[in-house]
Amino acid sequence: MKLSLKYSLVGCGALAVLSLVQWARPLSASATAPVRHLLGVLPNVTAAIAIPFVLLSIWADQHPDAMPADARYRFALYSSVTGVGLVAWEFFQQSGRSLVFDPQDLVATLVGCVLAWALFSVATPSEGGGVR
Repeated sequence: MKLSLKYSLVGCGALAVLSLVQWARPLSASATAPVRHLLGVLPNVTAAIAIPFVLLSIWADQHPDAMPADARYRFALYSSVTGVGLVAWEFFQQSGRSLVFDPQDLVATLVGCVLAWALFSVATPSEGGGVR
């Protein structure tokens, strides 16, 4: 299986979970506190996974002969920019009346970045082969 397809599937899977969470949030009024909490932080977790994988799938499709080290560099770049962007957005939310700053979303972003790295490590071949 082409690596760009693997990355696309991971990114689409994370986007599917994000969509499911957005759909379920209005229904969570009668849910237990842990479920409401999970629905509150999951968008940060899934965004930290989806964004770098979608970008990486585009890059891998355009560079089919790239080495795994190149993919690792790109993933680190995309994941770092995504993490910083999500953290910046969370702090920006302090300035808006209709936006809600939640420090737990910062932790959720970190968890998402760690999960993304784990998924990347599983999906990416070790040194020696191209990223096909």
